[in-house]
Amino acid sequence: MQKFNLSENKLEGTNLIEASAGTGKTYTITGLFLRLILEKHLSVDQILVVTFTQAATEELKDRIRTRLRDALDAFSKGQSEDNVLNTLIQKADNLKSGIRRIEQAIRDFDEAAIFTIHGFCKRMLHDNAFESGSLFDSELVADQENLKREIVEDFWRKHFYNESRMFINYILDKKITPEKLLAFLGNKIAHPDLKIIPQPDMPDAAEEENQYKACFGPAQDAWSSVKTEIRNIFDTDKGLNRSTYNKKKSIPKWFPSMDDYMAMGNNNPVSFKEFERFTSSGLQKATNKNHTAPVHPFFDLCEALKDKQEKLTKIFEQRLLRLKIELFQYVKDELRKRKEIRNILSFDDLLFNLQRAIQKGGEPLKENIRNRFRAALIDEFQDTDVIQYDIFKSLFDTKDNILFLIGDPKQAIYGFRGADIFAYMNAAAHAEFRHTLGENWRSEPCLISAVNTIFEHSDNAFVYNEINFNRVGAAKKPDPVFLKHKGESEPPLQLWFVNAGTGKPMTKGQAEKLISNAVAAEISRLLDRNNEISLGEARLREGDIAVLVRQHREAKLMQKALMAYKIPSVLHSDSNIFDSHEALEMERVLAGIVQPNSERFLRRALATDMMGVSGEELDEMTKDETQWEEWLVRFREYHDIWNKSGFIQMFRQVISKQDILPRLMALPDGERRNTNLLHLAEILHQTAVEKKLGMAWLVKWLSEQRDTETRDTDIPGAEQYQLRLESDDNAVKLVTIHKSKGLEYSVVFCPFIYGGSKISNKSKSFLFHDENDDRKLTLDMGSEDTEKNQVFAERELLAENLRLLYVAMTRAKNRCYLVWGRFNTAETSAPAYLFHHPDAAEDIVSATADKFKSLDDANILADLKAIQDKSDRTISLSEMPDEPGEPYSRTWSGDKLGCPKFQSKIHRDFRVSSFSSLTSGRTHGAELADHDAQAIHYDYADSEDTRVQEDLLNIFSFPKGPRPGTFMHEIFEHLDFTETDMSVVKDMIEEKLIAYDFDLKWRDTIYDMIQKTLSVNLDETCKDFKLSQIRNEDRLNELEFYFSLNRISPKRLKQIFEKYAVGDFSEDFPSYIEQLDFASVKGFMRGFVDMIFQFQGKFYLVDWKSNFLGPGAEDYNQATMLQAMKENFYILQYHIYTLALHRYLFARHPGYSYEEDFGGVYYIFLRGTEPNRPDLGIYRDRPPEPLINELCKNLIGPLTR
Repeated sequence: MQKFNLSENKLEGTNLIEASAGTGKTYTITGLFLRLILEKHLSVDQILVVTFTQAATEELKDRIRTRLRDALDAFSKGQSEDNVLNTLIQKADNLKSGIRRIEQAIRDFDEAAIFTIHGFCKRMLHDNAFESGSLFDSELVADQENLKREIVEDFWRKHFYNESRMFINYILDKKITPEKLLAFLGNKIAHPDLKIIPQPDMPDAAEEENQYKACFGPAQDAWSSVKTEIRNIFDTDKGLNRSTYNKKKSIPKWFPSMDDYMAMGNNNPVSFKEFERFTSSGLQKATNKNHTAPVHPFFDLCEALKDKQEKLTKIFEQRLLRLKIELFQYVKDELRKRKEIRNILSFDDLLFNLQRAIQKGGEPLKENIRNRFRAALIDEFQDTDVIQYDIFKSLFDTKDNILFLIGDPKQAIYGFRGADIFAYMNAAAHAEFRHTLGENWRSEPCLISAVNTIFEHSDNAFVYNEINFNRVGAAKKPDPVFLKHKGESEPPLQLWFVNAGTGKPMTKGQAEKLISNAVAAEISRLLDRNNEISLGEARLREGDIAVLVRQHREAKLMQKALMAYKIPSVLHSDSNIFDSHEALEMERVLAGIVQPNSERFLRRALATDMMGVSGEELDEMTKDETQWEEWLVRFREYHDIWNKSGFIQMFRQVISKQDILPRLMALPDGERRNTNLLHLAEILHQTAVEKKLGMAWLVKWLSEQRDTETRDTDIPGAEQYQLRLESDDNAVKLVTIHKSKGLEYSVVFCPFIYGGSKISNKSKSFLFHDENDDRKLTLDMGSEDTEKNQVFAERELLAENLRLLYVAMTRAKNRCYLVWGRFNTAETSAPAYLFHHPDAAEDIVSATADKFKSLDDANILADLKAIQDKSDRTISLSEMPDEPGEPYSRTWSGDKLGCPKFQSKIHRDFRVSSFSSLTSGRTHGAELADHDAQAIHYDYADSEDTRVQEDLLNIFSFPKGPRPGTFMHEIFEHLDFTETDMSVVKDMIEEKLIAYDFDLKWRDTIYDMIQKTLSVNLDETCKDFKLSQIRNEDRLNELEFYFSLNRISPKRLKQIFEKYAVGDFSEDFPSYIEQLDFASVKGFMRGFVDMIFQFQGKFYLVDWKSNFLGPGAEDYNQATMLQAMKENFYILQYHIYTLALHRYLFARHPGYSYEEDFGGVYYIFLRGTEPNRPDLGIYRDRPPEPLINELCKNLIGPLTR
C-alpha cells in the first residue's frame, strides 16, 4: 500500500485511501474536491460527496467551502503557505482559468452534492422516480418501531392463539411476549440477506404432550397420599448427601413447590427447579459412596415424568425456534406491504429501494446518475455495509467515473448500527488503487511513536489479515503544542500497572474503584497550578482532559470519583435520555398531575428531587392538612392548565412556580439534571403534538420509553433521545469511545480497557460472519455448529475491541493514560491479546484467555516492560499511584468580581390573600378551595367506643384527612340533589371512590350519608326546607371570587368583631381573632364558596365539612360544632364568603337588599347529619347587616352601583 500524494496521485478509477487517525482525512477530501474542479473541470454539482451523519455533512460543506476560498486567495496571489495549493498553482497552465473555475465553484456552492448516505438515496429516488419506480409523495418516517410492534402483535395473535394450552404455558414460563419478540428482532431485519440457522421444520408436539399427560396423571394421583412417606425418606435416609438434601434449608422448600406443581395440572409442562430431587436418578447422584439410593414407586413416576418433560421441552424449543424464524420473514413481508399501503418509507427503505432499482434492469437509472456525478468521494467508508457498497460499486466503479473510498478499517466500531467491516474488506480487495495517509497531524511526535510501538508489538494487531497496522509518522506542524511539566517533557504514553496483590486476579468491582480514584487523583494533580503543567504557553485546563469509557455506567463511576475531588466534569455518551433518573422523576411528577386526587401518585411526585419535598416534610403533611391541601389544589391547577393549554404551558408553570431549575442546579450534578429535564420536556412536547396524545397517553408513552423492551429503538428516530451534553466549558469530558470518534483531546485517560470478547452463555442466538460461506452475515439460533460459529463471533468481538482501543488511544494529542493488570474479566480483552502474544490459533479468543490465565503479576509486568523498552522512552511504565490526591480548587485570575448589595426594603404587603393565608400565617402559595384543609380533628384514639366503631363500615369509620374531605366535596359538587334513581347516584359514588383510591366497600356508607344530608331540614322552623328540593339550575358550585382588599390586620378585624359582637360567638371569638398571625396586607382577596343556592327568593351559602368531631351523631351537636367553628376560624371564613356574595348580589341583582334577599349560612358537618335531628350536623348563622357593612367598608370600601 503506497502513501497517497494529494497533489500528484492520478484522479481516475476506483481508489481506496486508508486514513489512519489524525492523518488529515477531511483535508484530503477537500483537496480532492478542489483538484476535480481544477484538473477535471467538474462543476460542484458533478462531484458527489457522501458521509454518514448530518453533522459530518455540515462540517464537510463548511470545510470544502473554506478550502475553495483559501484556494481562490492563493491563486490570486500566486503563492500559498499550503504545500498542496502551492503545487497546484505551479501545475496550473493558466492561473486565470483556475481562478474562474474556483470562483464559479464558490458561486454555485449551494448546488454542491454533499449528502448523507440516506440523503443521497432519497434524492436519487426522487429525481429518477420514473426509472426507479418510486412514488413522489411517499412520507419519510424516522421511526417504524410502532409499525413493527403492530406486526409482531398480529403475528402473536395469528400463531400463538391457536397453540395448545401446554405450549402456551411453556412460552409464558419462558416469559415470551410480543414485546420480547420485538426486542429479539431488534435491527436484524435491516439486513435483507441475513442467513438464519438452523432451519428446522415445525414439529408436531401432540404425541409428546399426550405421553407427558399420561405420566403426569399417576404422579399427581399418588402425591397427596405419599408425600408424608417421601418427606420421611428425605429426612431420615442415612445415605443421602446432606449438603444437597438439607433438612432445614432445602427439603422444607421443595414440598410446597411439588404441591404447586401437581395442583397446576397436566397442562403445565414446566416443573420447578428442584424437581430432579424427587427422581430416581437425582437421588442416585446425591447418594454417598457405599450407600444405596432410597427407592419408592413415586421416585420412578417422577423419573418417567422427567424423561417425558425433557422430550417435550425439546419439541417445544423447536416449535418456538421455528416460530421465531417465521416471525423474521413475516415482519419483513408485512413491513413492506403495510408501508406500501400507507405510502411511507423508512431510512433503510431508501437504501433497499435504490439498490433494488439499480439491480432490476436499472441501466437507464445508472446512466442518469453516472452522467450527473462524474466523481464520487465516499467518506467514513469503514462504516459501510453490503448494500451501501453495492450501490457505490454498481454506480461508480466504471472506467469513465472516478471513485474514492476514504476511511480507516482500524476505526470501524459501529457494528451495532449495521456497519459491516467485512464489506470494507471486500471493497479493499477489489479497489483498483490502494493508498494510505502517512502523516499524523493531531498528536505529539512522541505520542505517535508510542502508539506505533503498542500496535506493532503484535504481528497481527487487528486479528484479520486484511486489516494491517501501518506505521505513521509525525507531520511537521508550524506551531506544535507540547504538554510539559515544569518546562520539561515527559513520556506521553503513561502505562499504569495495577498489582493484584494476591494469588487471585482482582475482581472487576475492586479494579473499577481503585482505577477511578487513581484517575481522579491524577487529574487533580495535573490541574493543580502548583505542579506547573503547561500546554504550550497556557496552563492545562479541565476542558483539555477526557476520560474515555465503554459504558455509561463507567462514566457515572468516574463522575462520582471526580466529584469527590471537586473536579467539574461533563458526561457525553450514547446513553438514552429515558434511562436517566430525571425520566423516572418526570414520569412520577406527570402521573401526579394527571391524577391529582390520588394520594399515592401525589406522594410519589412530591418525593422527587424535582419537587424537593423531603421524607420528614411528607410525614409532617399527614399531621398538617393545610400543607397537604395546598399541594392537592396546586396539582389540580397544573392538571387544568395541561388539559386546557397543553403540556408545555403546564410544564413552564411547574418549573417556574416550584423553582425546579434552581433547586436541581444546587445539587452536585445539577447542570446534568437540568439539561436532562429540559431535554425531556422538549421531547414530550414534540411527541404530544405529533402523536396528538392527551395527558394520560403521554405519561403512558413516557413509561414505555423508560422500558427498554417497549421504547422506540429505530436508530434514525432515536438520535434525538440520546443524552445531550450539558455545558462543557472548563469541565473534564466523560465520553464513550463510540461518541469520541472524530474528536480529539489534549489528555486522554483510558481506564477501563479490559472489556471481554466472549459471548454470554445465556445468549441463545448471536450474529457472525460465516467464514465458510463467503463471510455472509448469519444468525445462529442454536445450530449443530454453534460452537464453531461462536469461535467466529468471538473473533469478531475481539477484533472490534482492538479497534475500540485504537480509537480511544488516538483521540489524544499530547498524553494518553492506559491502565492494565490481572483483572478477572480481562482474559479475552484487547490488551490481553495485544500485550501478551497468545499463540496463533483458530480459536484466538480462547488462546488469548489461556495465555492470560497462565500469567502472574510478575509475568504481566515483564511483558509490559518489554513494550516500554522498545518505545525509545515514549512509554512510561509504573505502578498505578494509590496516594489520595488533594481536592481540586479552581484558581481565578484577574480582578475580584462581586455584585452590588441591595440596601432598600421591598414591601411585600400587596398580594392576593385568602382565608387560608390569613389563618395559617403564610404569605404566599396556592389560593385554595377550602376543603377542610385547616380542620382540627379531635383525637379519640383512646376511646374503646371508637375502636369498635372503626371496625364498622359507617361514616364515622370512613377515612379522615384532606383526601376524604376533597372526595366528599366532589361528591356533592357533582350530585343532582333531586335525583331519585338510586342506581345513578351509586354509579357516581363508585366512580369517585375509584378516582380517589377508596375501596368500593364504602359505596353504601357514602350513599347513606348523602341521603341523610339531603333529607334533613335546613331550618328547624321550616319542615319543607331541604337540600333535596334544590334543583341544579338553582345552585352554583365552587364559586370563585376576587375582590379588592384595603389594608387589613388582625387588630382591625378584632375591633370590628368586638363592635358587632352578637350571636353564640360574641363572648370569646374576638380573642380567637387576636391569635391570627399575619402582617398587615392589602391587594386582593380570593376564595371559593362550596355552594350558593336560591330558595323561595333568598340566597344561601353552604360549606361542606368532613371534619371528624367524634364517633357518633351526638358528637355533632351545636356546642361541639361551635367549638370547631371557632378553633378553625370558620366563623371568619363565612363572614368573608358572605361579604363576597353580598358584593356580588349588590352588583348583579337589581333591587338587591341584604335583609330581603340573603337567607343565611349553613356549615354542614357531613358525618353528623340525621334526618330527624336538624340540631345535629348543621351550623346555621345569618350575620347581621351592620357587621357585613362594616366589614365591607373596611375590607373593600363603600359599595356603589
